[in-house]
Amino acid sequence: MKSERKITASAPGRINILGNPTDALEGAYAVISAAVELRARIKLKKNGKMTAAPADNPLSAASLSLELKKLSGAPLLFSSLLKVLKRYFPDEANTVLSDKPDIYYATEIPPESGLAGSTALLAALAEALRTAYSLDRRKLNDYIIAELIQRAEEEAGIVCGYADRYACVMGGLAYMDFRGKLHHKPLRKEPLATYERLDRYVDHIPLVICYLGIRRRSGDIHRKFRAAYMKEWAKAKAGGKSELVAIMRKVGLTAMKGKYALLEQDWETFGKLMNLNHALVDKAMRLAGFAEGAGHYNNMVIKYALKSGALGAKLSGAGGGGSVLVLVEPGKETTAASKLEEYMKRAGLSSAKAYLFTLAKKGATAERL
Repeated sequence: MKSERKITASAPGRINILGNPTDALEGAYAVISAAVELRARIKLKKNGKMTAAPADNPLSAASLSLELKKLSGAPLLFSSLLKVLKRYFPDEANTVLSDKPDIYYATEIPPESGLAGSTALLAALAEALRTAYSLDRRKLNDYIIAELIQRAEEEAGIVCGYADRYACVMGGLAYMDFRGKLHHKPLRKEPLATYERLDRYVDHIPLVICYLGIRRRSGDIHRKFRAAYMKEWAKAKAGGKSELVAIMRKVGLTAMKGKYALLEQDWETFGKLMNLNHALVDKAMRLAGFAEGAGHYNNMVIKYALKSGALGAKLSGAGGGGSVLVLVEPGKETTAASKLEEYMKRAGLSSAKAYLFTLAKKGATAERL
């Protein structure tokens, strides 16, 4: 096989640092997010049989199809992206579909960790497709790719906000504005998100990422939370009062205020806003019907981190497991990570792991082999 027929691509995971989940999921406000150097990877071979397989088990290939009902896992994700591409960009989709590429995938992102693992796979695949087939990057620019991934995950039954999609595609540390995107309308029927890179001013945040090792379907949590919010939003729009809507408005304000603290590297204030963000979301989740709020183990790890001197701690993803972010004083990240991982293991979270935050300045990238 000729070398130009092979493409490798990768895309980073992400953490939501302040303001989530108001990234047009429960609300349409602002979020501060960062791409992290845990990457999903794709190897694409042109002129194949239209299959997908784990890179470490290529013999287990599954066929890709625009008929999604019988698919699951990565093949469902990849097929969903192709289906959405065909809906909005049929000529480009036909170029891909007629060639029938084979796709091999791997990831460094822990499963169901709240670090945007499924989105990172799709971002890597989209970049592989743009590169392999020389797709027009003016039409299929990064903003459009992020929006297509949003709709692809919806096709696959995954409910999630827009921050994941933009951060995995574009990389870096960013302040994102999602006004006008609450209803998840078709492409071009709502504004694109505003993605403001902040890593030219701040290239490091003293964070520890605590992966709890509790697997859960984050989309199921978001689906229930969003349904409760949209019901309350409709009530508030009709003139009624809604505590849930009021809380989520305050959550969005943590990112707006946090931008000041972040640019000044005022970590004490930034930590207080993280704590406020989490307290509000924990309360909101209880109002939405989650008996344990943000999650028993999530709250337990956050409580321990703050008791141990952390400046702030909060959820990164949906809650009920996934990951927790802990802000510490600069220079204390390694010690804090060791103590946090030891604590999680003692608490019975045998698969837990604490990562030092490393910013991924590059989003999705690809190269020809």
